[in-house]
Amino acid sequence: MGFRRSIMVLSLALIVAGCSSTGSFYTSGGSGGSGGAPSGRYPNDGELPKGDQGVAHKIGNPYKVAGRWYYPKEEPGYDEVGLASWYGKDFHGKKTANGEYFNMNALTAAHKTLPLPTFVKVTNLANGRTIVLRVNDRGPFVNDRVLDVSRRGAQLLGFQKQGVTRVRIQAVDSDGNLPRGTRRARPVQTARTEAPQTESDTSEAASTTAATTHFIQVGAYSQRGNAEIQVKKLQRSGHRARVEAASSNGRAYWRVRIGPFIKRLIAEDRLDRVVSDGFYEARIFTEEVE
Repeated sequence: MGFRRSIMVLSLALIVAGCSSTGSFYTSGGSGGSGGAPSGRYPNDGELPKGDQGVAHKIGNPYKVAGRWYYPKEEPGYDEVGLASWYGKDFHGKKTANGEYFNMNALTAAHKTLPLPTFVKVTNLANGRTIVLRVNDRGPFVNDRVLDVSRRGAQLLGFQKQGVTRVRIQAVDSDGNLPRGTRRARPVQTARTEAPQTESDTSEAASTTAATTHFIQVGAYSQRGNAEIQVKKLQRSGHRARVEAASSNGRAYWRVRIGPFIKRLIAEDRLDRVVSDGFYEARIFTEEVE
């Protein structure tokens, strides 16, 4: 197969770098068809990760990279925590390991052993953001990282600037549903990107004993004018945001918020839309209802 031949050729020195030095790779001939043309279509920008996109489901043969063997296999209950990185323009338009085109603006990912394609729910443990990605490539092969996501995936997960983040990866179906009998991930405490903030997510145990409400916070500012500018930007994108006055340690500040939302799932859905409109610092905050 073209995929395996390419792997064996590259196995002695295959560590390539994307924008974050990730180490995904692409085959020269592809495994989804013969010749140089990919068998899968080019995904649209921001396309939801659904369907096979013209490439048959495959597990793949064992392969060797930089002296190490990898053994692809079916893992319907796959659930792992580790480091994720991202790759982008250096591979944009090239072929993935199953013969598709790579689009850095689509919601795809690379994994060393999961079948192609596999849908995975990825949660950034630094900020609680969660999205579903479609694994269609092999990698990364650098520093024991477990997943490489597209640039768009990194933007939505909120770690494009950092390059690497700690994530939880769970195999799901194309609708983002976990297999039956699988426990859903516990809510993750959100990161605080600005000092004067007092909100925090409640734990799963606490949420069973107290009513909670959820907000999307796009930023916190020491000057009200800057907060109002951000609100206008959000409103131009169709998001109903407002400025709220708050204080911490005797100092006043202004936060820009959307919500409240009774259900966290609704807040997460809105967060995806807010982030996709370019507000990458948005976070979900959960508060108890008095």
